[in-house]
Amino acid sequence: MSMKVHIADFSSDYHRQARKLRAEVLRKPLGLPANDPAFNDRKEDVHFVALSREKVVGIVVLVPDYKPIVGKLRQMATAEEVRGEGYGIELVKALEDYAANNGLTSIVLHSRHYAVGFYEKLGYKVTSDVFQEVGMDHFVMEKSL
Repeated sequence: MSMKVHIADFSSDYHRQARKLRAEVLRKPLGLPANDPAFNDRKEDVHFVALSREKVVGIVVLVPDYKPIVGKLRQMATAEEVRGEGYGIELVKALEDYAANNGLTSIVLHSRHYAVGFYEKLGYKVTSDVFQEVGMDHFVMEKSL
């Protein structure tokens, strides 16, 4: 595995590749369009991409100003061909390191029901009852940095 994690500039080709990957992995299976305003990115968000041979195979977004000293992890996705190879773990670690180095003390996220175990292995705790988002069960999860 030749993995690199980078921060993708908002107007870069990496960001465009990441947006396409997120649409394929997170939106398309649910029949949701990629042009939905809820899917929009902000320039102030930090986009971490996992690369394999200069191709984006993973993405996670940090919303650094979610709440004072709390960041939000959102839009985590990996390409099917690399799942189980550690790309998701490396993306989350890069996000957490960046957040801690920039004054954030915790991370919050909305986990799809099937991803709760992944985040629990990384130290996140469920802090809500189940709720519906994009038509499926989700849980709020949090981790202190």
